[in-house]
Amino acid sequence: MQKILNFQNAKTSKGEKRMVKTGVIYLAPNTIAGPNICPSATERCIEACLYTSGRGAFTSIQTARIAKTKSYHADKQGFINRLEKEIASAYKSSQKKGFQLAIRINGTSDLPVETWGLMEKFPDVAFYDYTKVQSRMAKFLEGKMPANYHLTFSLSENNLTQALAFLSLGGNVAVVFRKGIKEAFPEKHWGFPVVSGDDDDLRYLDPKGVIVGLRTKGKARKAVASGFIQEFERPLALAA
Repeated sequence: MQKILNFQNAKTSKGEKRMVKTGVIYLAPNTIAGPNICPSATERCIEACLYTSGRGAFTSIQTARIAKTKSYHADKQGFINRLEKEIASAYKSSQKKGFQLAIRINGTSDLPVETWGLMEKFPDVAFYDYTKVQSRMAKFLEGKMPANYHLTFSLSENNLTQALAFLSLGGNVAVVFRKGIKEAFPEKHWGFPVVSGDDDDLRYLDPKGVIVGLRTKGKARKAVASGFIQEFERPLALAA
């Protein structure tokens, strides 16, 4: 049976320089493998999904992710039980090597994983995710999520107004910019500080009230300009 957690991602491995070992779950997003696991996905989000970036471009990897997603749909509790065992093993290994363990369950999904009970069972593990579900981000900012779970809101073509509201409340918002790998992010965008989300994936260590800049990856490099993909020069135009 294939492992649920992936520790071989090029981006998350960058966190090791900060003594953090990160495990991520990559499922087949949206409705690719059954019921929708990305309830707030938009047209542009689906078009530019990270599902196709890096090793995700290979058919064999996509096939494995589909199988993993189907196993989740077929037996959710069994899936959670397996994940719990993998986290326990990874935590023990990380402790021996002097690393903190971080877990990102929604690598390519947006499930309400805060209801699974895992954060409470592993209080010394840092859990974090990106989300487009406004109600989840609102609960996080209201302090209604587990203390060791951090959320970053993701901008799409139809949620700018809410994204700005979250920023004003001290929340963080991930914004995809059409910029080359050697081009630096600006110090500010829309009046809010910008930090690089490409240097590592440790979003729970970001300061509050910042835009997390991400460069286009995978299919996003060819996606049309939209409210989902921003240009630094793009004027602020509120969306619903």
